[in-house]
Amino acid sequence: MTTGSTDLIFLGTGTSSGVPSVPCLTDPNPSCKVCLSTLEPEGVKNIKRNTSAMVHFMHEDGRERNILIDCGKSFYESARQWYRHHNLRCIDALVITHAHADAYYGMDDLRSWCLLDKENPYSIPVYLDQSTMDIVTTTFPYMVDSSKATGGGDIPSFKYNIIEHDKDFVVEGITFTPLPVHHGKYMSTGEPFWSLGFRFKDLSWVSDCSHIPDSTTAKIAGSKVLVIDGLKEVPHCSHFSIPEAVEYTNNLDPKPERAFIVGFCHTVDHYAEDAKLRALDSEGAPEIRIAYDGQRFTF
Repeated sequence: MTTGSTDLIFLGTGTSSGVPSVPCLTDPNPSCKVCLSTLEPEGVKNIKRNTSAMVHFMHEDGRERNILIDCGKSFYESARQWYRHHNLRCIDALVITHAHADAYYGMDDLRSWCLLDKENPYSIPVYLDQSTMDIVTTTFPYMVDSSKATGGGDIPSFKYNIIEHDKDFVVEGITFTPLPVHHGKYMSTGEPFWSLGFRFKDLSWVSDCSHIPDSTTAKIAGSKVLVIDGLKEVPHCSHFSIPEAVEYTNNLDPKPERAFIVGFCHTVDHYAEDAKLRALDSEGAPEIRIAYDGQRFTF
């Protein structure tokens, strides 16, 4: 169980490739204003690593807890920048949304957190569905079966917990409700690729979606805070656009009090898009904002 408030810290708010795009920075004739802006202090909020967050709270036993949502390719850089800034240290659990590189490719970097206390190595509990587990096993066999490790380096230690799309699960005293959504389609069959969002306490997290089934919307409705995918201004085959994210948020009944859009590509200027959303503020409507790396709020 938790005591007091819970904080969510965005460790990343970008899409898989992140922002800035290095080819934009090295272009002999640079034209990408968003990527170039990241070279100046005034453009810092346009630096966006793989979408990820830390759920931080005080447990009833008096020790702080940190639950990591997704651990993608840029996790190490996110942690290097934001851990000390937000006075974080441990990782008590990892919850994975889906089997794409921007959600789990950083798992190897968690070896350091498993060895915070070298006298008592820690196995981090990982919560993921079976399809994601299968991909993790193929990609990182030594993380599932340590006998497959090579060389003499440290490897992370995990306790895998398979979650089902229709059943709640509990992590460090917090109940998580899975929110199954479409995240594009398989090229070969046209069948939807499923990703998971999660509702916990009064927040719903849906970081990668192209379609949200009605059954999932019913579980989201009533959340006070919504974190939702919004890749760019125009439609995309595997992500909500920003206008789709805004429309979905405003159509929820009851509506959330606040919403944060995440998952941006390098065509999205944080400052310009956030100004557009602020201009839409009205009485009775959700406060919708563009999230940024390092942002922290209480819910």
